[in-house]
Amino acid sequence: MWFVWLLGVIIRGVIWGCATNAVVNNKGYNENWFWWGFFFGFIALIVALTKPECYISYDYQSSSLLSQAAQEESGKRMLRNDGWKCQCGRVNPSYTGTCACGRSKDMVDEQKRKAEEERKKAEEEKKSQEKLAEDNLKLDNLKKMKELLDVGAITQEEYDTKKKQLLDI
Repeated sequence: MWFVWLLGVIIRGVIWGCATNAVVNNKGYNENWFWWGFFFGFIALIVALTKPECYISYDYQSSSLLSQAAQEESGKRMLRNDGWKCQCGRVNPSYTGTCACGRSKDMVDEQKRKAEEERKKAEEEKKSQEKLAEDNLKLDNLKKMKELLDVGAITQEEYDTKKKQLLDI
């Protein structure tokens, strides 16, 4: 009689172990949960079901096109669900505050904000330099016109007309 009971316990353990291991593997974890399911049964299955999905990052150089597409889709899905992208390239779920590389979400946001400010400053500086170059060109043209006036190559009226044109008066 004890043999039948032992056989039933083993069969039940194998079923719970396989189910628990399948759930964990389907969530993306590369862990063996068979023995947890075997010994703890329903409780281990509940714990496995409550584990968050694990998004494995792929090395794009060594992975196949299929896994690249799967990784990209996974990243897009996480970004749609308020995930965040770290500077190292990993896409992290929204509930993760720190990337695997060690950068926190706040640190990444701060660096993005600083980079945006620097980009705006550089853009403004470029515009001001372009304006300065344009003004210098107008000034050079005006000096040349003055030299032509002094030499007598152009009249005062032509000089005044060109001056108004250059200075946008």
